[in-house]
Amino acid sequence: MPVSATRFSVGLLVIASMSRPLGAQQPVTIDVGLSAVRFPDEGLTAVGPAVRVKAARTHGSLFASISGAALGTAGSASGYATLEGGARTRPRGGWSTELGAELSSVLGTSAGGGASTAIANGRASWAFTSGGSWIHATGSQSIRDQGSLLGRGLDAGVWWTSPSATVAFTVAREWTSAQLFTGPLRTGFSGTTPVGYVDALLSLHAEGDRASFDATAGARRDPDANHIIEPIASATLSLWSTDTRALVVSVARQLPDWVRGADAADAVSIGIRFMQPTPEAERLARVVPVVQVADGTNGRVLRVRATGARRIDVMGDFTDWQEVALTPHGELFERAIAVSAGTHRVLVRVDGGAWRPAANTPAVDDDFGGRAGLLVVP
Repeated sequence: MPVSATRFSVGLLVIASMSRPLGAQQPVTIDVGLSAVRFPDEGLTAVGPAVRVKAARTHGSLFASISGAALGTAGSASGYATLEGGARTRPRGGWSTELGAELSSVLGTSAGGGASTAIANGRASWAFTSGGSWIHATGSQSIRDQGSLLGRGLDAGVWWTSPSATVAFTVAREWTSAQLFTGPLRTGFSGTTPVGYVDALLSLHAEGDRASFDATAGARRDPDANHIIEPIASATLSLWSTDTRALVVSVARQLPDWVRGADAADAVSIGIRFMQPTPEAERLARVVPVVQVADGTNGRVLRVRATGARRIDVMGDFTDWQEVALTPHGELFERAIAVSAGTHRVLVRVDGGAWRPAANTPAVDDDFGGRAGLLVVP
């Protein structure tokens, strides 16, 4: 493309636009730090303080989030704001669907102008034990300096996950339009041109108990651009110093976002993320242990299904409240144990965390003034 879609220098960057894994929805996170952003189409570089705030909420099948970020420099500022929401269906046979909408706006004070975009989207996903796939379609309308632009997009991908890493591959096709400007700060409008390109991206999310690493590498094929093939890359390292605070270092090479109106940008950011739980805490919150007693070849077997867990310990009245470790077999953890028919009180511990009732056992008073799960053994 000869010129960017808008006539102002803005990138959807700042510190925290470097991704967390898909599906990570914390109620509120705040990032504060310093960013250096270079806009290659204009030959400009901006260095200054950056801040970003995001709030997310889920209620049953409904979800919503609002986020905003700003980068300040001497005599100018740029930023964005996004509101998203929608509904997801519960998985059935591994399949789930999602309908959503997004309102976004980017702006900058150095050259004036702005861009606002409304996007409607739908997604179908299929998940299995260690991964899944999806297909996603979008339709958009953007308000620019010289009227509105319509667009549509289609992307599909696959992902694979393990207890400590997730790998995803995405192919996306976009059809939209760009407004062309000439002259200093691109103030002279010269028309509108169609835009069509394909992005192919490979992403990795890896984590330990108090550290995470996100990386994306890929390329865009745009037959109308100055370079038909252009690389895309980003990397983010997060190191937690407390249970809710992390040092975040990010680098990225971002190509133009023609749908939302963000320019191409190269960025380096360093900052502090507040109110973000450690990966260990997030993982423990996602694990939903389910306990049962089944008949085995040599007697009764205590089994706990806990997808995503690395270790399961159990104690109850049938262990004299002594903790016992279960043996992992995939997402199942089990141990041969002597337990009589009737009702029993039991607690489960995931990866050395807090003792708690299993998801399928109602909480009742235990013998020590606390609460335990009530397990019925036939």
